[in-house]
Amino acid sequence: MKALLVIDIQKSYISKYESDLVQKINERIIEVQKHQYDIVYIRNTKKLRSGTVTDEFADELFLVSDNVFCKDQADAFSSEELISYLKSKSISEIEMIGVDGNSCINASAKGAVKRGFFVSILLSCVGVSNLPRFEKTKENLEKLGVILR
Repeated sequence: MKALLVIDIQKSYISKYESDLVQKINERIIEVQKHQYDIVYIRNTKKLRSGTVTDEFADELFLVSDNVFCKDQADAFSSEELISYLKSKSISEIEMIGVDGNSCINASAKGAVKRGFFVSILLSCVGVSNLPRFEKTKENLEKLGVILR
């Protein structure tokens, strides 16, 4: 089984990236629905002195499932709930899209590989704030067996 992980497409982050990124992500969501992928949304949670804050998803993001998991680290696979969910659905292949290619996408891809998942990243649906650094990030991910498309 396959899953699409949509990572950190939240209001406070999305303005830092290309203006058409959410549109591209929405197009991918529609496409993978046809192939019956499980669609999973990941939200970043920040721990502040005043408490925990979880920003809302970007208004224009298509939310087509209730599969929403929060993380408080860059690696989405730091969430035991996410791992349990994926195992319960017999998911072995994960495609990642979202932000940022150098941080949460990178860390989550490494976390998924470490836990035995086959991982691909659809580059046209990944926001990157530091493109020169992302070249090295991509090299490192490919060495781990992550497929970049």
